[in-house]
Amino acid sequence: MIYYLFVIHDTNGDGYLDGHELRAAFTDFDEDEIQDLDLTLQEVTDMVDHVLLEDDKNGDGLISWSEYLESQLYHE
Repeated sequence: MIYYLFVIHDTNGDGYLDGHELRAAFTDFDEDEIQDLDLTLQEVTDMVDHVLLEDDKNGDGLISWSEYLESQLYHE
């Protein structure tokens, strides 16, 4: 299941999650969920920056599968 979540958000299929893909993961919901989440652009940007800061261990601006897996296991 964890790998599936990584793959569906890796929209360009390069094996990494970049800032654009993370933003989409935080904001692409169905209509009912959108009404419940009223996030500003700054809030979404802050969320993406936080994920990259915490989970991008090698500092390349991308989340690899191994970095994603490590993060998910840590946060369980």
